[in-house]
Amino acid sequence: MNAEAARRHSFVPKPSVVIAALFAILLFPSSHPALASPQESVPPPRQVKAYKLDAAPVLDGRVDDTWMAFEPATDFIQQLPLEGRPASEATEVRIGYTKDTLYFAVICYDSEPTAIRSTQGRRDGALEQTDAFQILMDTYNDDQNGYIFATTAAGIEYDAQIVHGGQSRQVGGPPRAGQGGGSGMGGAQAGGISSFNLNWDGVWKVKTRITERGWEAEFAIPFRTLRFDSGQDQVWGVNFMRNLRRKNEQSFWSPVPRAFDLQRVSLAGEMRGLAADFRRNLQIVPYILGGIQQDFTQDPALKRYRPEVGMDVKYTLSSSLTLDLTVNTDFAQVEVDEEQVNLTRFDLFFPEKRPFFLENSGYFTVGTPQEVELFFSRRIGIDASGFQVPIVGGARLSGKHGRFNVGLLNMQTEAVEGVAPANNFTVARLAREFGRRSSVGLIALNKSPTGSLANLYHSNQTYGFDANIGIGDHLTLFNYAAKTQTAGRDGRDHAASSSFLYDSDLLRLEGGYTEVGEDFNPEAGFVRRVGYRRPNYGVFVSPRPKNSRIIRRFWPHHHWEGYYRFNGRQESGFRHSDFRVDFQNGSSAGLAFNESFEQLFRPFEIHPGVVLPVGEYPFNTWSLYANSDQSARIYATGNYAWGDFYSGKIRTVSLGGGLRSGYKYLVSARYIRNDVELPMGDFTTDLAILQFTYSFTPKSYLQSLIQYNSASHQFGVNIRLAMIRIANTGLFVVYNSRFDTLGADSHEAAGTLPVPYRRTLNRALLAKFTYLFDF
Repeated sequence: MNAEAARRHSFVPKPSVVIAALFAILLFPSSHPALASPQESVPPPRQVKAYKLDAAPVLDGRVDDTWMAFEPATDFIQQLPLEGRPASEATEVRIGYTKDTLYFAVICYDSEPTAIRSTQGRRDGALEQTDAFQILMDTYNDDQNGYIFATTAAGIEYDAQIVHGGQSRQVGGPPRAGQGGGSGMGGAQAGGISSFNLNWDGVWKVKTRITERGWEAEFAIPFRTLRFDSGQDQVWGVNFMRNLRRKNEQSFWSPVPRAFDLQRVSLAGEMRGLAADFRRNLQIVPYILGGIQQDFTQDPALKRYRPEVGMDVKYTLSSSLTLDLTVNTDFAQVEVDEEQVNLTRFDLFFPEKRPFFLENSGYFTVGTPQEVELFFSRRIGIDASGFQVPIVGGARLSGKHGRFNVGLLNMQTEAVEGVAPANNFTVARLAREFGRRSSVGLIALNKSPTGSLANLYHSNQTYGFDANIGIGDHLTLFNYAAKTQTAGRDGRDHAASSSFLYDSDLLRLEGGYTEVGEDFNPEAGFVRRVGYRRPNYGVFVSPRPKNSRIIRRFWPHHHWEGYYRFNGRQESGFRHSDFRVDFQNGSSAGLAFNESFEQLFRPFEIHPGVVLPVGEYPFNTWSLYANSDQSARIYATGNYAWGDFYSGKIRTVSLGGGLRSGYKYLVSARYIRNDVELPMGDFTTDLAILQFTYSFTPKSYLQSLIQYNSASHQFGVNIRLAMIRIANTGLFVVYNSRFDTLGADSHEAAGTLPVPYRRTLNRALLAKFTYLFDF
């Protein structure tokens, strides 16, 4: 590439882009509430009283006259679509308690009860596309930690845990061409390291019913499910949120600006009048597992019968610390990973799905999501190829001590001949909270081989420090630094990052700097790539037209990031410009333009037999995308991307959709096709995913996941039957099978024919029963 071409494709942020972004911001009046001065007076928090009950109420989902003597929390305020206006339908929440249990009686008034949308029938299912009611409780009233309990008109149980004020590190930038298996809808992604833990499962009950005045719910939450300090006339933080889906309306009891959600604990009101004593709680969850497994890639004649038993134990050591023990840990009931297609040089990120590791995971998170995560629990019990490594057991201590968050984890895995040695994993985490949204912490991790072969493998350590500083309500600074120790790696073994996020409804600004040494090796964590310095920035503007019945908001945004080697040479760059429109009915559409740059310092085999030579590759792509209302009975998504790809061309088609009938059943499908034309050879990839869910009741369901991935030449089937008793325990029946789609002749031509060859790679039929003993 000549000097002029190199200049044109330089990924130094262009001054014209920055000036244009600042000019666009200045077009909006400074009186916009998102830009208001932080010095404005803050109104006192709203208050609601919890009343002492003489006897436990009958939990039947009907809020009867016995509740009407209590003063309710009412007068909800809209966040969407008309921020600050009264909710279009009334909501009343009454609170009572006995010695052992906290009760909430909720009436969601609705002028059209027959139009109530109930589209979710599974425990912990997504609430965005259904009528729903959520409760937030900050039991320590520290503005940083809390619980969420929620339900729908169908009566599902939804619960979650919040730490660090609900703040989550953001993934800046959209998916790139050829990266992952997502739909690539053109907007910025968020997610990865999160302070919101949906996999916390408490013991509680809820009953709902639809009546002539709307829909009603009664919650019963035992005090032993919660962590709090004993005392009389306690003050807890509390907030309530209602989702009225057919109007695309969200309202809160204690108002929450559009830039935030219910997880912003510091915006909660107060619940007063509660007198409760903390009691220690012991939960024992034994399991029995039976079934048959066959791995045809090893020994087609061998059938492995799996009679196994194990146990999980949870004990509350104090009002804020919990000890978890696990023996012969098993995750047979966990859903399999969704397939992805990777046309990049770097590892794909597959999220953790195992409940034991997800619970209280927020206490152990440090790093940049999906880029550098100092602790990544999938390293325990799963090898790099996805092979399940047996877990002997382990222990976890987590919770709070004053203003400190504490996390200590130790797990032991078995040795698997030819796959992995026995390993011990230890993670220690301590973080000190300050104010409403700030914390400083330390983390240390150790991975050590154990057993007779331990001397053949090396140990690995990671040490880290992080500081997250909240300034006002909108600005947050994220910082961390880490170092690893690995035998034979004596070069740059560090990682460090400093970034900021300013987030309001009108304007979002983000930027930062990250560097990762080439010898940084967190073997108990995740690192997507090493040996780089990465500056990045993003500008997101989202004006909302006034009094529009069609358009909810415009969302133009721009993102840039560049990866540079330590010698100053650029390796990658990405600039994304997007204009999206969100409509009042929940649909959206947009157009995106991506500028990419890749410099290959060694040949890259992007597809079998297709090798890109060393060189510089600037390329641009366009993307046109649209989504219909995802809460409708029939919904669809679509994305078409086209343009340059390395030294050739790419066309990507992504189609998805679903059909539902209330909360009972949902059929959804997704298809992604990449057509790539390169001078070294043309190829296509196809990824198809079909999901079916039928909910017999809110606690029992049948789910299937069928996947085809042409890149891996595999077809997979996963079927799960769940009959839940309480707190995600009960009976689970799981069928898994995986098939080769390439065929013996094609394998032989490619030199990859296994002996003996079977189209069926593996299959398993397992039944697992778990029972909760709650003392």
